[in-house]
Parts: sequence; C-alpha cells; structure tokens
Amino acid sequence: MKHGGATAERTAGGGFLARLGIRGKLNLLLLPPLAAVVLVSVPFVLTQASSAVAATQSATVAQHTQQLGGLVWQLQRERLLTGAYVATPSMAADQMLQQQKVVNAAVENVRSSLGSDAPDELAAALTRVGSLNELRQNAERRGVALDSVARTYHAVIGAVIDSLRLVPQLTSDAEGTRELTALEALLRANEENSLRGMALIVTAVSPEAGRSILDDATQQAPIFTDRFVQQADDEEDRDQSALVVNVEQSEAGRRINDLAAQVDNPRDSAGTTQYVADVLSASESQAGQRKLVQERVTGEIAEAATGRADAGTRLAWIVGIGAAALFLLVAFLAVAVARSIAQPLRRLTTAATSVADLAGTELVRVTDTEEAEEQIPRLATIDVVSSDELGKLAAAFNRVQTTAAELVERQALTRRNTSLMFANVAKRTQNLVGRQLALIDEVERNEQDTRLLASLYRLDHLSTRLRRNADNLLVVSGTRDDTRIAGPIELSTALRSALAEIEDYQRVKLGVVADILLSSALGADLVLVFAELLENATSFSPPGSMVEVDTMLLADGSCLVNVVDHGIGMTAEKLAEENKRLLERERLELAPTSVLGLFVVGRLARRHDLGVELLATPTTGGVTARLTIPPSLFSHRTGLLPKTEPVAAIPAAPAPAPKPRPAEAVVVTTVSTSDDARPAELPAPAIPALLGHGNGFRWFNQLEPVWPDAEPAEPPAPEPEPESRGGLR
Repeated sequence: MKHGGATAERTAGGGFLARLGIRGKLNLLLLPPLAAVVLVSVPFVLTQASSAVAATQSATVAQHTQQLGGLVWQLQRERLLTGAYVATPSMAADQMLQQQKVVNAAVENVRSSLGSDAPDELAAALTRVGSLNELRQNAERRGVALDSVARTYHAVIGAVIDSLRLVPQLTSDAEGTRELTALEALLRANEENSLRGMALIVTAVSPEAGRSILDDATQQAPIFTDRFVQQADDEEDRDQSALVVNVEQSEAGRRINDLAAQVDNPRDSAGTTQYVADVLSASESQAGQRKLVQERVTGEIAEAATGRADAGTRLAWIVGIGAAALFLLVAFLAVAVARSIAQPLRRLTTAATSVADLAGTELVRVTDTEEAEEQIPRLATIDVVSSDELGKLAAAFNRVQTTAAELVERQALTRRNTSLMFANVAKRTQNLVGRQLALIDEVERNEQDTRLLASLYRLDHLSTRLRRNADNLLVVSGTRDDTRIAGPIELSTALRSALAEIEDYQRVKLGVVADILLSSALGADLVLVFAELLENATSFSPPGSMVEVDTMLLADGSCLVNVVDHGIGMTAEKLAEENKRLLERERLELAPTSVLGLFVVGRLARRHDLGVELLATPTTGGVTARLTIPPSLFSHRTGLLPKTEPVAAIPAAPAPAPKPRPAEAVVVTTVSTSDDARPAELPAPAIPALLGHGNGFRWFNQLEPVWPDAEPAEPPAPEPEPESRGGLR
C-alpha cells in the first residue's frame, strides 16, 4: 500500500481556535471544567459535612438512650417488687431493698459516664430518681397506697424518657430521625407493658384504684408498639419489628393476658397472694425479653448512626481534598504544559521527518507466525487543520506512515517469497533423497559383498539424515507436510524412526516405553522432534557414554518422554535462554543461525501444543530434555513395554554372505565387546510410509550378516569434512 504525495496543508481558515497558540487553547479548555468542579464540589462538601454532624448527633442520642435503657429497666423492676411487697404481707423486703441499691448504683454510673456533658433535662431526671427515697421508706413500712407507687414510678420513668428528647429531632439526618422516633416508641411501649403488670397487682388488691391504671396501660401499650412497627422501612428494621412482635406473642405475654382476664375473679387472701406472685413472675419474664430486644435495637441504631457520620465525614474530606488537589494540579499542569509543548513539538517534527527519510533502509521486525500472511494494514492519513506546531507534526507523520506502509508491504512480500523458496528447496531435496534411497535400496538387494553392503548401509543412513535436514527446512518455511505418515503410529515406532535419522543411534538406550498410539497429525512431526533431541544428546556427550530415553504417564494423563545425556551440559543462564527460545516465537533470520534444531523443535512443539523443557542432568552433568505429550494427541493400548537393550549398531567389519531371515521380525545387533555376540530380534517400525524404498530402514529387513574370523586390512578413511548439524546447541 502506498499513500499519495505529500499531504496538502490547509492553512487558510480555521477560525478563532486555529489562531490560538498552545497556551491559549489549554486555558480555554481547562477553565470551564475547573469552574464546574468548584461549583459542584463546594456545595457537595458542605452538604456532606452537615449530614455528618447530624448523624453524629443521632449517634450521641442513641448512645445516651443505650446507657439510660438499663436504668429504666431497673426502675421498672423496682416498681414491680415494691408493688408485690406492699400487696403481700408475708413477703420479705430483702429483694426490694436489694433492687433499690441496684437502681442507685445505676444512677451513679450514668452520672459518671455522662459527666459534665449531660443535658440539663437528663440531669434533672436523674435527680428526680433520688426523690423516690421517701416513697421507698413508706413502702418498706407498707404505709403507702399501691396506686401511688404505680403512678409515682411511672412519672419518674416518663421523665427519664422525656429527657432524651428523642422526638422531635430537628436535624438533616432523616434516617436518624426515623430511627430515634422508633426507639422512643419502643421505650414507651415497654414502659406501658411494665405498668400493666403493676396495674394487675394494684387491681387485684384494690380494684377501684387499679382499674383506671390497668385500662390506660392496656390501651397505650399496643399504640406505641404499632408506632414502632410502622417505622420499619428496610430488612433490618423489619427484623427488629419481628422481635418486638415475638415478645408480645411469647409464653410470658400470653400468661400476662390470661392473668389480666382473671383480675376481676373473686379470691381470698391466699388466692390474692398467689395471683400477685404469678403476675410478678410473668411480668419479670416478659420484661427480661423486652430488655434484650431494646438493647439490641438501641445498639443497632447507634451503630448505624455512627457509620453514617463516619461515611459522611470521610466523603466530605475525600471530595474536598480531591477537588482542591485537582484544581491545583490542573492549574499547575496548564502552566507547565503550555510552556513545554511548543518547543518539543518543533523537535518532534524534525525527528519525524528524519525517521521518514531513514525508514526505507530498515526491516520491519514482526512476531513469527505459522499462519498465512495477514493483510497489510492501511494507515490513516492525519489531516492538517492548522498552521501551528501540531499541523507541521501531522504533515511529517504522514510521511512516516507512507514510508512505513511501503516497508511493511515490501517486507511481507520478501517473507512470503523466502518461505516459498525454502519450501521448494526442501521438497526438491526430499525428492532427490527419496530417489537416492531407492537406488541405494536396489543396490543393497543385489549386492553380496558384505564389506560393500556395510558401506551401502552407512550411505543409506547418511541419506536418511539428509532427508531430515530437508524436513527441517520445510518446517522453517512454515509449510506443513502431512503426507509422511499415513496413520497413527506407536510411540516406540516414532522413537526408532527418529533413531534412524541420527548418526550415533547405537549409543541410544531405550528404557520403558509407554504403549500408546500417537495421532496421525502428530506422528511425523514428533519423529522429527525426537531426532533433533537425540542428535543433540549424542553430539554433546562423550563417545563412550549412553543416551537414555524413557517415558512415563503422568497423573493428568499426559505422557512424559525424557532424553538424558551425560555430556558437557549447559550453564543455568544458557538453559534459561534456550528454554525461552523453545516457548517464544521468533523469526529465523533474526535468531542465530546455529540454533536451527532449536527453532525446529520449538515451532513443532508450539504447533501441537507440546511441552519441551531443557534441564541439567542431576549428578552426572549433561542435559535432560523433557517432552510432554498432551493426552488429546494419543490413545492408550495395553500398558508399558520394557525396552532396556541398547539400539542396534551397524556392523563395522565385513561378513560372509548373509542368509535370509523371517519376514515377520527384523534382526538388530546389540552393542557388545564379545566376539560371539549374536543378533537380537527387534520389532520393525510399523510406519506405512516408511516401509517402502528410500526411507532409512533397510538395515532392519536385510539378511543376517555372518561375522568372519578375522577382518581384512582396510585402508584408512579420509578425514571427514566438518558437518553442520541441526542440533539444539
């Protein structure tokens, strides 16, 4: 893709904004938002601060109520005990006197906790509690009327509740006002229910004096209870209302109702005493339940109000500080940026022009991919709408994009042509090697000279290795060749196929090989991966050492193949570098040319999602290559087949004319130092495409050689020329 000529600058027009410099445009852009921030944040902060103060006041009132709730409950209990004592001549005064001491202690605790911060009305209410001393003395002598006891205590308790000033609370905390209104209704409902128990005692002794008190308490109690229930507007409030209703409908509540229904029944002195005891027991039981509910509700209201106060204060500080910081930061940046933009823009314009001039000589570095070439991106031209520094930069950047687009297009074409060239060379080499192997195979079948036959075997093996190099080149080109193997193959067959493509195959020792069947898509590529790993292991380990290959099935179903050598090994830094190359995609022309094998293994591993890792061999040095095959790429057969013998070696000495061998088994000679070593049978690779001519397995199905008593003299072989291998190191 190519852009057109140089972008035409539209210097005419542009209006007022086009004539402004960078500083003027920044000021024009920033002033309205800053003004909006100030106009919005200041009222918001003030509102949140006011809400926080109101919530704090609600929390303070709820805490005072929580402190006085226990005092109110103790006063109610003292009233019941006093009434029962006066109404029952046989009752001892110990319990009543003890309760009076508890009330006095509660008053002192409230005074000490509130200190000098206690409101005047609350202090007056506490003082009024002290006025009960005269009534207490008369009650101890049973010289006071029961209705007077009920009314006096009711007045003192009402004064304590009124001193809290729960309703109305003229604050901006609407939620707090609602909660405190409900709390005030709950306190009065509890007082009326407690007064009802006292009224039953009064009525039982003096029906005329107690009837009015009983009727009034019976009417007022449900009114205040309904008021509390009606204030519930969320799930938490409804739970609180349910608790209050449950107390009303509890066993103690039903006993109170039953006793109220029996209050007018005629009874003698003993019956009256028993009735008073029953009322006292039921009233105390219900009062205890109401106390628990009241403490829970009061605590939740205080906690909620404190949370609202903290949240409002925190939000006010955050918004206030944030708005101030934003205002100062934007003002500072406006000045600093306005001063710093013009000159850098001029420098950027010059730099962009230089990049456009030099970009034609640079290659585009892209991430390696095996997919088809993506469409060349089309870069959008930047319109020049002003004559300031930004306009000049846009014009220069258009030149950069034009050149960059040409570079990308040219480089993509180069990569495509290079890949096609590699693929053509690889396929031609494969064809030539195949023809060469076919000719060698034909000569082997007709040759009877064992020395010449051994040389032909070596030539056959070298040709097979040459075919592997062609396969590597095909992988480098990014072309997939799915025609080498027609169907699934066993893992042992893939390993032996790989041995046929390396030089020192006789130094490889197969251990336990999992009896699994590899998928068709994986077989050919896995043979190539094994060949590269085995070539690397044999090339960088001492000639007398063995390369060990074993497999195991992992708990997740994967198959792990270990290729262990005991050679020179690599440093930890080098291992980390090579493992990184195995995982990451890279272009071969950007990687060192000595790592062709690593490039091939890495690309094939990424193609099939194989896990490849190089580790240091423990104790003996060397490198251990670990290849993990996912369970989706193979199927299980019968189990594990032990393969402990070393792989066969090509006979190095001439032998008499071979004799035919059975067709169903192949003969492979094992590495041995004895003169009478006999061949050992080894299953032939069951690879359909490798059973024909020119595929590197002639020595598996040739006649068995016969070893002579002495080897004839053999002229010294010429020094081999250095060979460039595809090893990993």
